[in-house]
Amino acid sequence: MDEYFKLIRQVLQESRSKGEGVYYEAHHIVPKSFSKKSSTVLLTPEEHYLAHKYLAEYWKNHSTYGKKMLWAFHRLAYDKGRKLTKEQYGEARRILQPLWKADKTLKHREKISLAMKGNTNNSSRVFKGMKSDITIEGREKLSKLATDRLTGGKQWYGGPYTVEFTTGKKYTEISFPELSKITDIKMTTLQKRYSTNKGKIIKGWKIE
Repeated sequence: MDEYFKLIRQVLQESRSKGEGVYYEAHHIVPKSFSKKSSTVLLTPEEHYLAHKYLAEYWKNHSTYGKKMLWAFHRLAYDKGRKLTKEQYGEARRILQPLWKADKTLKHREKISLAMKGNTNNSSRVFKGMKSDITIEGREKLSKLATDRLTGGKQWYGGPYTVEFTTGKKYTEISFPELSKITDIKMTTLQKRYSTNKGKIIKGWKIE
């Protein structure tokens, strides 16, 4: 932890404050997951990365705080579109290996097995071990809804819809998926244009 506290002491000596034209991120000197009161310090993104790297390296094998520190470093390194240098990326991946390689406990593996297999009653098989129980019938219904949504089920058939290009070409179909196929325009683009700019020519075409 020497490197960590050396970094914190150096920063505290600068008496930083926000609004000085420099981007800072607030960092709890004592990690929040330790459930102890702690003051915060303002760090640059690079310093923040180093602070959590030091914490993750020091605590990674601790039975209570190990995973917490690794996840904290993971969130900081990869969330919110944060961009790492290739050196920082390699460093983060190596430090975080314990998270991705950790063996699941026997109990957890058994719960996953039960969830995948269910019981032997085909008419009312229940998949347990997850956040909720669901019957085969329920799974099939959800699967059908998902398939319909992706391939053009009834909920998409509200047409006819017509796309007309400024070149004079015109295409009409009863659903957005079908219209997307023949016009090569993304279905989401068709939907958005229809709901927000119906009948308005934008980028060479309109939809009505």
